Amino acid sequence: MREVAVSFKKTVTSWNFWLCVGATIVLLFMSQIYEDYDTKNRYSVINALFSFSAGEMKEHFELCSAFVISNARGSWFSLFVPIIAAFCFVPEMCAEREENALRFQVFRSSKTKWQLSTYLTGIISGGTAVTLGYVIFSGLAMLLFPGISEMDPSTLDFMRGSITDFYLLVLDMWMFAIFWSIPSMFLTSFLRNKYLIMCIPFFLKYALAQLSSKILMDSWKGDYDPTLDALYRYIDPDGLMNLSITKYYDILIMYGILLAVSLAAFMIIERKRGDFGA
Repeated sequence: MREVAVSFKKTVTSWNFWLCVGATIVLLFMSQIYEDYDTKNRYSVINALFSFSAGEMKEHFELCSAFVISNARGSWFSLFVPIIAAFCFVPEMCAEREENALRFQVFRSSKTKWQLSTYLTGIISGGTAVTLGYVIFSGLAMLLFPGISEMDPSTLDFMRGSITDFYLLVLDMWMFAIFWSIPSMFLTSFLRNKYLIMCIPFFLKYALAQLSSKILMDSWKGDYDPTLDALYRYIDPDGLMNLSITKYYDILIMYGILLAVSLAAFMIIERKRGDFGA
């Protein structure tokens, strides 16, 4: 674990890490959080800040800071998380391979220690960068949008029953970002093109989002189908991000298995390399 701690400390002090944090904040401010059903206008976080006065915000429960913090995680933000998280480690890993620098790291420790520290540092740093950006955004949202106590009294009872504890949202975001760092980390074991490595998980997530959306729509047609409901639960690419809301804790078993399989495959492929500098 010492190797992981040293590598993680090096990663969080890099420009890539803080660019990921900044990109997370920017995307969250661009997420859609409110739709006016009378005018059909849709508002992102930044649009809502410029379009509504403080008094008008208090009349719409969606513009309560607690709802903004929760709802901003959807929209286009979740789709780009695989790219943001991967940017923490992919450029540097690809550069090290191009410069034949990996062999020196392996010689200083061992193949197993290097593989474990590289894998764990990458996915944890990716998850931490996205989560830190989310926490900073949440702090700004609390300052810029009205709190629960400031909202219209007629909506308070509904709001209190619909709000998830903030620490649970942060934990969900951390697990979600870590999981979507895994595909890129696995791809680094046999690909050298950083753009392919970061974009393939993006397209994979998009495909899963479309598939899960179709399954959800089919499950709403006619009578309740438990098979479709279970299938949606396991295919939904945002399952971890919404875990505290859906309470589908059984999916953690599937994600744990995928993590273990990915780590094993990563180590096997890396061990097949005749030259770790290549």
